[in-house]
Amino acid sequence: MHAFRFDELADVGPDSLIRLDPREESHLFKILRARPGDRVRLLDGRGTTGVAVVGQGRELRLESKETVPPPARRLHLYFAPPKKQKLDSLLKQSVELGVDVLVPVLCERSVVQPGESSVGGRWTDLLFEACKQSGNPYLPAVSAPVTFAAAVARARGTCSALVVGSNRTGIALDLGNVPDVAFFVGPEGGFTDAEMDALSAAGAVPLRIGSWTLRVETAAAAGLGVLNVLMGRA
Repeated sequence: MHAFRFDELADVGPDSLIRLDPREESHLFKILRARPGDRVRLLDGRGTTGVAVVGQGRELRLESKETVPPPARRLHLYFAPPKKQKLDSLLKQSVELGVDVLVPVLCERSVVQPGESSVGGRWTDLLFEACKQSGNPYLPAVSAPVTFAAAVARARGTCSALVVGSNRTGIALDLGNVPDVAFFVGPEGGFTDAEMDALSAAGAVPLRIGSWTLRVETAAAAGLGVLNVLMGRA
């Protein structure tokens, strides 16, 4: 069943007649050639999902809806944005792996410094497409870009554990009862020694996610997969 974005889903009840926004509507009727009687899945990115049936005149009738509880344990991804294609992969994979909060970090070796307009526009569109593809009912909260120092301070104030990916060392982590975990992924050139020292001083612990040097988007996906298991979310 194909999924579509409908931001007002929480405000309507079963049997309500609704219209998708023009872009979603065009995809449903021009690309997929939907016909009366076809069913589609709806989501608002805030935990509400529904099933609707296609009627006449491009209207949909909501058959049912439900609200999915948010996860009890949350993953915060602090990452240095890579270049466009790699960034697109990272954003989509973060949704598939259940990231709750995305924080772009400006590091000493950062190759991309995204503006707030990108974060609130194009990034949101990519993240919602990943929600529709994966079935994840929650769109990650996305922060405006922050400096490395601000990122560390924010993580210390909002998360109970800080983790940084490593291909050298790692320690056994018990994250089963930790409510919020911050995972730091550096730029293509890696964190500088000073940045690693700052993370260590903030209490960040290394998480071994492979034997070799990983691309940013690979490191993010690999680490998030491991953390989901360690947090009991997988």
